[in-house]
This record gives sequence, structure tokens and C-alpha cells, in this order.
Amino acid sequence: MSMFYRAAKIAEEVHQAQRDKTGRPYIEHCRRVVDAVETKDQKVVAYLHDVLEKGEGWDRTRLEEAGFGPTITSAVDAMSRRDGEDYFAFVRRAASNPLALPVKRADLADNIWQARQAGASTVRYEEALRILDEEFPRG
Repeated sequence: MSMFYRAAKIAEEVHQAQRDKTGRPYIEHCRRVVDAVETKDQKVVAYLHDVLEKGEGWDRTRLEEAGFGPTITSAVDAMSRRDGEDYFAFVRRAASNPLALPVKRADLADNIWQARQAGASTVRYEEALRILDEEFPRG
């Protein structure tokens, strides 16, 4: 089984009963983030980016045991907010991982889209994108 397929299956299982900000199945958010990034490794991280935060019993060790190497697990871990962690400190920590950075950009863009669809505030996500643009410029 390919790493991409394994990541997709794990994300589908973890997010099976979850809903996004618009009330749609959460896995659709993951798929939109996958579609917004370019490389195979970015797409694997995109599928897994909320597994540690939202998945019962998932941690870095379990990801490694599922066959994901240190590059992928480090990026997924970087995308996972710690208990009590300041939101913008988390965004900066996620962005400091080169593989997680494009996934975080895509995640924030989709969160802005979802918030707009739901009639919610986009301020936090827009500020996070501004931080990424200023402190972690593309290219």
C-alpha cells in the first residue's frame, strides 16, 4: 500500500464522524488541502495534518508504526497544535518545518474559505497567512 493511500485511509477513519466549519464531512477539508499542495510528501502530510490533534489515540509514535518516516512524522507533528499553545506561536512552529509550510498555507487558505462559507470571522486565519508571508516568504 502506498504512503499516499495509507495516509488517505487513516484520515478517512480518523475524521469519519467529524464535520468542518461548514457542517460538511471533515475529510473534504483534508482533500481540499491535498489538492492545493504539489509534491507527494506534501499531499501525505496534508491528509494527516489533523490526525494527531483530532484522532483518538494517534501520536507521533503511532504514525511511525504506520510506516511514515521521520520527515513525514516531523511535518505532521509540526502541524499539530500543543495543549495551551498560543495560536500564532503554533503557526510559526508549523511554518518552521519546510515540508509543513506549504501544507499550513493551504490549510489556512481553506480555513478562510470555510469561515466565509459559514459566516464566521476570518481574522485569525488571515493574520496567520500574513505572518507566513512576512516571516516565511515563498521562494
